[in-house]
Amino acid sequence: MLLEILFNMKNYLLLISFTFWCLGATAQTPLWYYNNETLEYDEVVRAYTEMDNLYENAILREFGTTDSGKPLHVFFISSGKLDKEGKVSDWKKDKTVLLINNGIHPGEPCGIDASLVYARNLLEAGAPDNVLIAIIPVYNIGGVLNRGCCSRANQLGPEAYGFRGNARNLDLNRDFIKADALNTRSFYAIFHLLQPHIFIDTHTSNGADYQYTMTLISTQKDKLNPVLADYLQKDLEPALYSSMQDQGWPMIPYVNVFGDVPDKGYAAFLESPRYASGYTALFNTIGFITEAHMLKPYQDRVESTRAFLDIITDYMQGHSQELIDHKTRAQEYDRNLEHLSLQWELDSSKVQEMEFMGYRASYIPSKVTTGDRLKYNRNAPVDISINYYNSYRTTDSVEIPEYYLVSAAWYEVPQLLQYNGIQMRRLKRDTVITVESSYVSSFRFLSSPYEGHFPLLDLAIEKRTQERIFRAGDYIVPTDQENVRFVVSVLEPTAADSYLRWNFYDEIFQQKEHFSAYVFEDTAERLLEADPSLKEKFTEWLEMDPEREKSPYQQLSYIYQQTQAYEKEHLRYPVARILK
Repeated sequence: MLLEILFNMKNYLLLISFTFWCLGATAQTPLWYYNNETLEYDEVVRAYTEMDNLYENAILREFGTTDSGKPLHVFFISSGKLDKEGKVSDWKKDKTVLLINNGIHPGEPCGIDASLVYARNLLEAGAPDNVLIAIIPVYNIGGVLNRGCCSRANQLGPEAYGFRGNARNLDLNRDFIKADALNTRSFYAIFHLLQPHIFIDTHTSNGADYQYTMTLISTQKDKLNPVLADYLQKDLEPALYSSMQDQGWPMIPYVNVFGDVPDKGYAAFLESPRYASGYTALFNTIGFITEAHMLKPYQDRVESTRAFLDIITDYMQGHSQELIDHKTRAQEYDRNLEHLSLQWELDSSKVQEMEFMGYRASYIPSKVTTGDRLKYNRNAPVDISINYYNSYRTTDSVEIPEYYLVSAAWYEVPQLLQYNGIQMRRLKRDTVITVESSYVSSFRFLSSPYEGHFPLLDLAIEKRTQERIFRAGDYIVPTDQENVRFVVSVLEPTAADSYLRWNFYDEIFQQKEHFSAYVFEDTAERLLEADPSLKEKFTEWLEMDPEREKSPYQQLSYIYQQTQAYEKEHLRYPVARILK
């Protein structure tokens, strides 16, 4: 069976080392990734299946499907025997939960290989009594199957790896809100079943060159629940950085620099909810993105990722009750929220000095182009102090209503809310309700497709209180629930990754009924004569912009929009608010 796991391995050393590993060889045994190899999809699944067969405290399960047509797997590790027919809810009782996601970008496979070794070592040594570990071996299966040598042009090894896009060419690390991929919807089921305390998504970096093998993106503190943000900054992050240093893998915050040198300083990465850790933060899960450096040897990238997994597992074992208590307190905090931030910008007034181990860099004439090129000198390491900007300030926030009213006609939205565990109920009959409505007063769509959409970039909203009829079957969504951050972040129209911005409601931007100018001219004349206040508004509107006088049709259109003929649904956001 062990040889069968390796049925497609081409290198004899790889076969021998992996076989020794499965048989329980010591940690010093050379492993396949030391030969600059990463396992193929079938080999990964077979290896986890073998561990499922060998260890009674490990189980490999399928959770839904993916765009590739293949199932999404989760590998569970616990301290005691796991019943093959048991419920995950029973396995995680009174434990902290760690969820590790691998291969979201399959060209960055160090986490796929690191998690296999991490799991095997944990099963051999004994898993913590108070932690349930869940590993998604390969998330982007379609991308892993699309294997090649060269799509990561700036990366040092491995020899072959998967492709960034999934089976339908989506970047899954931009899909956590819009959920176009079946992978994402399967992830929802896993995530909400587990409700993890800590989430890790494993990656390989792009960008600048420097001495570190491992860099880290933590959930951005100014977006995170303040109870968790305080704990992250004061306890968890310092412990992780210190332990990585002690293990011989000094770590630095993700070097968010592209096309320039880090010496000038850099800002923390702001992950909106479309990204993995931005999404998990909405549910009071602390998220980490490991970013192993693309230009370090592949075995070092794998080993540093494995070290991080070991360290965070040890931390969770020693601080299990603290993590449980902080998540409980965070959920209680959210039940009393009155306002929530929707948009942020870098606060450059808040800066911390950070020691940085880089390389001397210079700009020299290019031998290829007509300009200069950036060149790092790896023979000239430099230790310097740089500015790190890790604070963001709110630029848009909202008072949280008591309820949202969501039309059932746009059925994709209530479906996604349900997938994310949102509590809601349906109206039993047609009902007229006084609500706060949002009208789009200005907007701009992205001019070229991005991840299958043309998202709204610029968006201004005008709010009006009005009576509206809601139909039987429409949804009432209360905000007095644990997952209120998610509710507000997707239903408030101006939120960074709202459903409106992601084109779920594009129909409202198209006017369905119009007028013929030569006919409406007479009607407009009568309206202005009969209503002096309308005539005054029209005159003021004309004077606001001289260009308007050049367009008779635009002038008639303004008058038309003040009449009962103008459709009330045009530019009106279908989701309404009931204030507290």
